[in-house]
This record gives sequence, structure tokens and C-alpha cells, in this order.
Amino acid sequence: MKDELCRAFCDNLIVERVPAGLAVTTGFRGVSGEPLMFYIIGPDAAGAWRLQDDGTTIPYIEAAGADLGNGARADTFQTLLRDYEATYDEQSGELSIEALREEIVATAALRFIALLLRVQELLQTTREKAEAVWVEEARKSLERAVAGRARIEYETSVEPDLNEWPADVVLRAAKRPPVALFFGTSPTKAYEALLLNSTARYQLRKKVIVVLLLENDRALTQKLRQRADNSIVVPRFRGAEWDAVGRIAEETLGERPQVH
Repeated sequence: MKDELCRAFCDNLIVERVPAGLAVTTGFRGVSGEPLMFYIIGPDAAGAWRLQDDGTTIPYIEAAGADLGNGARADTFQTLLRDYEATYDEQSGELSIEALREEIVATAALRFIALLLRVQELLQTTREKAEAVWVEEARKSLERAVAGRARIEYETSVEPDLNEWPADVVLRAAKRPPVALFFGTSPTKAYEALLLNSTARYQLRKKVIVVLLLENDRALTQKLRQRADNSIVVPRFRGAEWDAVGRIAEETLGERPQVH
């Protein structure tokens, strides 16, 4: 199982044996700044396994100001639990996915880390106005660049079996692999792009082009930015708008169109 997990996550993964099973530390960081980690516990008497966090994820988010008991955030949290087939124990503070067969634990672990990343966003009440401005500029420029030559879909999965990581934009052109575009407005977006790329390439063996569009080099930490640069397509928008849009259009169409 350790080898399967390492192949699924590709790198920056630490898997250690503990009395209950395995402790998995990932290369992804939460809002606390600490690496996201979880446990693989089992098997139980029925041969089933369980994935769970350390019981600090949701309490930390609530302590930082996100009320998950009422309002829109609570509704979003419950939707996430349903979408990822997870449960939350209010007494222990633990998130978990339970009753897993051993052969699907590695796949379920990818789904669980996606959940841990998504719940980080519950702290974000609204996006910064400046972010909304550049994202809208990029979106409109891209629409002009591929108009009539590619189909554009918004906030959807690039493939049915990759729905844990919906892209902000999916571009589909004839005889070309689909392009999954993420707007790099937060580290979570970068992590989701990297996870999508890892799962498509190494686990499902599907040809998907993953693009993370940053406003500028300050959008991410240097370490995370370097990791993204080494794995996926990462154009910078501000100051080189048409070059960035042209790069995405070229990945979509197989040639760089005239954009202006």
C-alpha cells in the first residue's frame, strides 16, 4: 500500500507506520502553514480500512473565524462531506472516510486529501477585488483567442473520473487533449492543479494538459511556484497578458493564434 500511495502522490510524501496503521504527511500545506496529513487505520475485524485526519483541521478553521455550524459556510461544508463521502465527528473533531476495502485505499486517499484542501477554502469569505479583476480580464481574453475553435466550459471536471478537482475553465478542441485551467488565486488552487496533473498522468494514464495561470510571481511562495513550474504549464498574466493567453490558446489548439 505504501508503494501505491507514493505513486499516487508522486513526491513530497512521507508514509510512516504507527500502531493503528499508517501516518501520511503530504507536501500540501493548510491555512495553519503546517503540512496536511492524515492516517490510514486498519484493518478492523471486518477487514475494512478508514482514512481520518488528526482532528485539528476543522477546529483550527473554526477557531480562525469560519462558523461551520450556520449559514452558507455550513451548507458548503455539508455539501463537501456528501461529495467526498466523508463524515465529521463533532466530539473528536475528526474528518474521516470509512469502510474502505484495501484495494481502493490509495484512490480514496487522493479523494481525502482533496477534501482536506477544499475545506481550507471555507476560511475565505470573498475573493479580493483585485483578483476578480485580473481573472475576468484573463477569461475574456481567452474567450476571444479561441473563439470558434474550441469549446469552453466553466467550473467543471476535465474528465468524469477526475471530478475531485474541477477546473476553473476546461478548453476542448478537436484532435487535441483537453486543457484544465486553474486561476492561481490561492495556494489551494495550485495544489488542486498539481493533484489533477498527478492523478491524470500517473494513476489514470490520461492525457490532460494542466495550466495554472498566475497573476504574477508574488501569487505563490517560491517553493510552491517552483514545484508548479516543474510539473505543469504556469504562465504569468500581469505585464505579459497576451503572451500568457497565447500560451494557453496554443496548448488548446496546437498553434498560437493572433490575439489582440
